[in-house]
Amino acid sequence: MALSADTQVALLLCGRFERRMATVQPLEQREYNTLDAWLRVEQVPPDDLLHWEEGDLRRSGAPVDPSRLAALLGRGAAMALALESWTSRGLWILGRGDEVYPPRLRALGKAAPVLLYGAGDPGLLSDEQPALAVVGSRHVDQAAAEYTRAVGRACGRQGIKVVSGGARGVDREAMGAALEAGGTAVGVLSDGLARAAVSGDSLGPLTEGYLVLVSHVDPNAGFHVGTAMARNAYIYALADAALVVSATAGSGGTWQGATEALRGRQPPVFVRLEGDVPEGNARLLEEGAQVFPDPPWDDLAGWLHESHATFPDDPPHQQALLW
Repeated sequence: MALSADTQVALLLCGRFERRMATVQPLEQREYNTLDAWLRVEQVPPDDLLHWEEGDLRRSGAPVDPSRLAALLGRGAAMALALESWTSRGLWILGRGDEVYPPRLRALGKAAPVLLYGAGDPGLLSDEQPALAVVGSRHVDQAAAEYTRAVGRACGRQGIKVVSGGARGVDREAMGAALEAGGTAVGVLSDGLARAAVSGDSLGPLTEGYLVLVSHVDPNAGFHVGTAMARNAYIYALADAALVVSATAGSGGTWQGATEALRGRQPPVFVRLEGDVPEGNARLLEEGAQVFPDPPWDDLAGWLHESHATFPDDPPHQQALLW
């Protein structure tokens, strides 16, 4: 795995790859952002840190404890072992400064993940293909599941990339249907990337270039509510529009992700109203969501283009729909 020098620095400072209890805590994103801003002001290339001793760090006036920085930057051997393990599973790592880092995520600025771990073709993360985020509950009834599969199939047939969270329920139904229809999908995971990358369901589409899995946490990380909530923003950021199939009013990751996207007005959020939908779907309309069109979706891509091709009053991300 060939990493740029800047990404090596970011991984040393922020990566969580030590198997035993870490003696020093990696930098949180806000801490890295502070350090990164300081480096820019001082016109210090990040890879210069690889050659600095603790004394150099102290004299520099760096905004993070010099002894902590020195300890983190000295984890080269542990990083090499982690990279070897991840590479054997077909994983890769991108830093925010890498040329192929997803432009939709880069547009988030300081909120973009410092490190992005992934499996599959990173080219699927480009903004060259229209993308629909499909999200919803892990527990859905048969009608909602079939609705989700129908949307996924329509996207797959019409060249619309499906973006979701990879969890059971709506996420997997949408992604699986898109892939079965010959389309592409992006799974934004909050844990277990190393395991998912070699699972039977994912391995074929990953190696054939139809699926990419990404995560903002290290590939061996377990489930944590905080990281699961944080990844919602990345699901929405990677899409041109979002469909909420089912949401619990006032609670849960689906509700939080949708309401945050509505407040930020990117991307536009739609909800399913067909059939027996949960109260949360109707409540999202009150928050500013729009009604997803009724089936059949024979020209879903065309409908999205006609209705939402330009957003002159919205952030640049929403103005870049590519249908």
